[in-house]
Amino acid sequence: MVDDMSSINQLASALLENHEPKFLATEDSLQELTASQNILMGQVFKQSDRLSEAIKHTQVYEMVIQTKTYQNKLLSLQKEMFDLSERSQKIKKRALKLQQSKQHEALLREQAKDRELEREKQLIARPAKRN
Repeated sequence: MVDDMSSINQLASALLENHEPKFLATEDSLQELTASQNILMGQVFKQSDRLSEAIKHTQVYEMVIQTKTYQNKLLSLQKEMFDLSERSQKIKKRALKLQQSKQHEALLREQAKDRELEREKQLIARPAKRN
């Protein structure tokens, strides 16, 4: 039994001596791989942050363009409203002049009618007064 234990220990030591450098090399490779992976993950996160910033700037740029578009529409509407206001004022002035003209014509017709009635009254024969 002691002989078996000694054989087992020798086999185990030989196995370890044979495979230990490979295991150590594999461990070192895994550590390098993990370090490289961490570096790559950091770079990916940085690129992701840059990309999100670029998207934000793009959205801001689109908002600026949209704001300019709406500002141009607003200016166009203001100009159109101003033109309509001027046209409306001109039409109101014309309507007021026309109304005054019609009132003046109606007054003249009424005065002419009154003169005609007065003339007819004067033309009607009246009995002469006896003195």
